[in-house]
Amino acid sequence: MLGMQDKTIDNALLALRKQIIRAGGKGLNHVEVLLRQRGVDMPRVMPPKRQDAAKRGHMRLLVLEALIDGPKPLTGIAEYVSARRPEIDYSVAYTRCGQCLAKLRNAGRVRREGRMWRNRR
Repeated sequence: MLGMQDKTIDNALLALRKQIIRAGGKGLNHVEVLLRQRGVDMPRVMPPKRQDAAKRGHMRLLVLEALIDGPKPLTGIAEYVSARRPEIDYSVAYTRCGQCLAKLRNAGRVRREGRMWRNRR
């Protein structure tokens, strides 16, 4: 069984490999040799880097903006967000709005009354 330090080294090498592949950098052969020597399985295909649809804090602003004209259910907030950010699928917007609302509630910025969410003023 690998110790924590071995797992950390393996994960660091895998992250470095991913970074080299995505950036087209040098040293890929060296990293892969080290991974093979350590007995680490490497994925054959590297998925493209995910482009985040919202910048840091942007979802929070959209959710609070959706609540300016009054309380809304989560579905209404998700519809508002997906209408303003067409690159975000409704199902993704629904999940991300739910996560955002939970964080805003914990921060005391919104409150939930039944199925409706409203700004806390």
